[in-house]
Amino acid sequence: MQLGHASKSTIFIAFFRAIESARSKRVRLFHDPYAISFLSPVLKMWAALSAFPFFNWFVPAYINTFWPGALTAVVARTRLIDVMTTKTIQEQGINQVIIMGAGFDTRAHRLQLRERVHFVEVDRPVTQKYKQALLSKLQKNGYNHVDYVKMDFRLQRPEDCITPLMLGSQYKTLFIWEGATNNLTMETGHKMFRYFQGFPAGTRIIFNYVDRHVLDNPAMFYGAKRVAKMLKRIREPWNVGLVPAQVPELLATYNMALVFDEGATDYRKRYFGTSADKMKGYEFYRVAMAVVK
Repeated sequence: MQLGHASKSTIFIAFFRAIESARSKRVRLFHDPYAISFLSPVLKMWAALSAFPFFNWFVPAYINTFWPGALTAVVARTRLIDVMTTKTIQEQGINQVIIMGAGFDTRAHRLQLRERVHFVEVDRPVTQKYKQALLSKLQKNGYNHVDYVKMDFRLQRPEDCITPLMLGSQYKTLFIWEGATNNLTMETGHKMFRYFQGFPAGTRIIFNYVDRHVLDNPAMFYGAKRVAKMLKRIREPWNVGLVPAQVPELLATYNMALVFDEGATDYRKRYFGTSADKMKGYEFYRVAMAVVK
């Protein structure tokens, strides 16, 4: 698989993780040793350079000129979902994590978990084939076992692709649906949440979404017009947004309750502290968790 077959968003998110991982241990929010390997030679060069003085300022600043707030919002989101995943496994007895639209996600390999957890990744076969081949080269002594499920989210239903065995009573499941929900259609969203609804009570879903107001009126948010232009240029525009105040009501139609919902302004403060006060852009980006009743 050529990198050209992966979505640009998938590659950029790996690029952002590689930049954060290049920062010093003292300040970085997480370490993803695999992220840089998914990049093109040019992006690998910039990610590696970002470890050095001047470039650790210049690379983020350059990204911010055409994608305001994206780097800090995605990096903090990654850290937040890492923490949510680990805590949910520990506190809720989760023993199965299913990552929808996994792309180049590496949580199955980089999270330091004491518990035994069954990881499942659902994505397009071409992406999975490339990812598996790359990970097998990087991890000479073998890598953590992951069950890969092939699925085209636009054309297929999850129940036709994912074995019913994963709904077994022996599993308590956490779904992670990160970074893909905005680019799909509302019908795809309904299809996925109807599927999640079929899992036992206590099943949890971590997902992110954009505030629908950014689609209706980008001028409401700093830098949103530039972001929209960037996404249009890479042919991956956001198609779906939600109104935060209406999310609990929406989830209730799937017999779910909202247990967490936070925007980038707040979750950046969690991890960047007072430095987040100077971070602008992507205020419309949100991370949520729902639970099946």
